[in-house]
Amino acid sequence: MDTSSAVIKNNYIEVLYSFGKDLQSAVDTALQKYLIDLITSKIAELRKKELLFEAKYECDYQSFSQNISESDEFVINIEENVNKMWENELAEWEFCYKGIDDWSKKLRNILLMS
Repeated sequence: MDTSSAVIKNNYIEVLYSFGKDLQSAVDTALQKYLIDLITSKIAELRKKELLFEAKYECDYQSFSQNISESDEFVINIEENVNKMWENELAEWEFCYKGIDDWSKKLRNILLMS
């Protein structure tokens, strides 16, 4: 598949020209808006999951990671009072945390290109 070209329906092109709009500029703007919508939706989805973990473990991802690596008491407390299978959730939580960061960087780059 050729990723450097796209087909645009003639009726769209005609309408753009009737408004005096440059085709490339219009396509770039439309794609930018579309990507912003996709990325913000993805960030919101990941943040929603992250908030569930934060509520369950009563701290943010960074604090949780630091506490489990530094405190045996913290781990024992989590296993006894919250979740014996916390390690499985930690992997998903990390995915959400890093995903938010990665997608936020991509969003910033797109916004800076405008």
